Amino acid sequence: MLMHIIALISGCLAGLVGALLGVSGGIIMLPVNQFILGFSPTIAVGTSLFAAIFTTISGAFGHFRDGNVRVKSALLIGCGGLVGVLLGSYVFKAYLSDNIAILQMLLGLLFLSMAVRMSWDTYREWRKVETKSPPPQAPYKYRSLLLILLGLLTGTMAGVFGIGGGFILVPVLIWYFAAEPYEAVGTTLLAMLPYIATGALIKTGQNFVNLPCGLLLGLGAIAGAQLGVVISHKINPLVFKLVFSLLFLYLAGQYLFSAITIG
Repeated sequence: MLMHIIALISGCLAGLVGALLGVSGGIIMLPVNQFILGFSPTIAVGTSLFAAIFTTISGAFGHFRDGNVRVKSALLIGCGGLVGVLLGSYVFKAYLSDNIAILQMLLGLLFLSMAVRMSWDTYREWRKVETKSPPPQAPYKYRSLLLILLGLLTGTMAGVFGIGGGFILVPVLIWYFAAEPYEAVGTTLLAMLPYIATGALIKTGQNFVNLPCGLLLGLGAIAGAQLGVVISHKINPLVFKLVFSLLFLYLAGQYLFSAITIG
């Protein structure tokens, strides 16, 4: 019973963070599944990806309703992501599901990279650092290709790590495609939906998903994502970024320590 309550609350938090920062929520659910609910790393990855379906559906719908989605860009990213998640799922099953130490090491490096990037963003916002000029936007004729390749990268990450890659998509859409922050978040959530759903179905078929907890995480995520959409225009995400920078740094240490211990 306690496990189910924790899963529901964790899903709500994941949905809230996903709608605010444009991520699938896997960055919250993945460590909860492993370190709190006690799942193995492989089940934690699969269950997180399954629950992320609900986060992306709920968040994408809310942002689409508010006009915060670039549909064409989302479709291009999603198409690339479908190819990527097939590749990532193959790598996960064939090479990582039986090599827990390597999987833990990769997850540790992933969370470390997220901690560094989010810490840098937080510092820049806190100091109100302004760049002299933005980098040149991608030439129009190459934009579609770049979006597809971007989806290929994040789709592969979904298949391997059980997360949607929103922490990559959002800043790229803002920086290189001149999207407003809320547009970037909404577009990212819609773009992640097809490859997250596909990856979740694959992992369910491979028996890497705890369905009861996945469903409870998903139900909590629906409520949290809608709340996040409502308050996304009213809250400064700086506090969230600071808190999660520290959390990701801690989780990176946990994963890397676990990898060393297993190894």
